[in-house]
Amino acid sequence: MRSADTASLKAVRSILDDLQTSPNRMLGQNFLVNAATLNRIVATAALSPDDAVLEIGPGLGALTSRLAAAVAQTVAIEKDERLAHWLRCQSWVHSTGATIIPGDALKIAWEETGLPMQSVKVVANLPYSVSKPLLRRILENWRPHLHSATIMVQKEVALRLTAKAGDGDWGPMGIMAGLYSDARRCFDIAPGSFWPPPAITSSVVHLALCPEPHVELTDEALFWKIVRAAFNMRRKQLLNSLQSLAGDKATLTQILNDCEISPDRRPQTVTIEEFARLAEQFSSLGSR
Repeated sequence: MRSADTASLKAVRSILDDLQTSPNRMLGQNFLVNAATLNRIVATAALSPDDAVLEIGPGLGALTSRLAAAVAQTVAIEKDERLAHWLRCQSWVHSTGATIIPGDALKIAWEETGLPMQSVKVVANLPYSVSKPLLRRILENWRPHLHSATIMVQKEVALRLTAKAGDGDWGPMGIMAGLYSDARRCFDIAPGSFWPPPAITSSVVHLALCPEPHVELTDEALFWKIVRAAFNMRRKQLLNSLQSLAGDKATLTQILNDCEISPDRRPQTVTIEEFARLAEQFSSLGSR
């Protein structure tokens, strides 16, 4: 069994040369080679020795090895089969009992991870190419099993996740994060901390997840239908963007007035609570 700390450019290049491979752009492979930044991510996750942690996209294990040394159970899902096999050969994997699962995190069921059914912490440098669907996986599908998620994403995604109503970045992603978590942008990571360096700045976001939505929703599917309809035409007034859901402008005007929302407002100004009131009114309309 071999072992290597891959938190350096020299180590990453050497290992990839041995494997006769290179960073896969299709998989969004940009290896974090800054040890101080990796340690800061672990500190941000506020881990305890009894924790169970899920990592997505471990790559060469620079973050994984640090997580495994800090908690009771670490599971990492790696889509690149060659890297997954390499990770399984590392001595720290055997000494810590870390589990490496080859596969696609977008397709693996929670039960396949072997993790507890609740209070798990996600700590991951999400592959840029699939960061948005992975966020939906975390916030929508896996949320009942999670305590928190400390994730590295593109800075623009981080700004959307932590936006508030009225901000230019406010939209479905911020609504999703605000509905299901308390989200904060913790720090940025410059391109030079990666190899190969991406063309963008990255950010680490911490999501303290909630077992139930912050706002009570009688029909969650309808809530999201309204949100998506509104932001599909984000530059238009609500009277225009939501008309198809109401059938006619007169009905929609009445719904908006009942919710105390001006028909000429645009979706980026509408709060989660106001979208919830709209969903309640649309639901009442359907039951008449």
